[in-house]
Amino acid sequence: MNRIHTLSILIFFHLFTFGQNFNAGGIIGINTSQVSGDNLSGFNKLGVRIGGFVHREFNAFTAQIELQYINKGSREVVDNETYEQGYVFQLDYIEIPCLITKKIYPNIWFESGLSIGYLLNWSEDGFDIVNGSNVDKLEYSFHIGLNYKINENFYLNTRLSNSIVPIRHHSSGQTYRWNKGQYNTSISFVLYYYFGEKI
Repeated sequence: MNRIHTLSILIFFHLFTFGQNFNAGGIIGINTSQVSGDNLSGFNKLGVRIGGFVHREFNAFTAQIELQYINKGSREVVDNETYEQGYVFQLDYIEIPCLITKKIYPNIWFESGLSIGYLLNWSEDGFDIVNGSNVDKLEYSFHIGLNYKINENFYLNTRLSNSIVPIRHHSSGQTYRWNKGQYNTSISFVLYYYFGEKI
């Protein structure tokens, strides 16, 4: 990441942890994903989403910043009985989502926000390589989701995420209107554990 991104992250952490009215906790769960523009369909790529978070309460909403490791990509299954894989596109990111959450029903919060992700490594393998070109090191995404309070310490979270800009261009180099290349789309299901006083 360049200096501007690093400085922005440090400022966010300073704002969230300044004062006493904040909580922190851990994240663990699964992430299902697909990549648009690879001629495959379905959230067939299973991965993990693990990390931690800090959030702070304001008058009508809660702001939250997370630091997480997340797997994305796509996968084609050519044999439903043996789950033999015909194609696998693996992407591993360190991601920093910045979110706003608001209570909409008892024990239910709506969330939305943006994130920046740094690509740790990637691989593409299969009978027919879909693209083969390099993946951008930085990914910018938007998120929407829901949090459900189980008890004072545990919350369930489901989140839909999508890249704002392509993670890489099409191998042909062609673009059409909003389709500028390949984009990550993922749906995650995770458990939040809160260390301190809750929402």
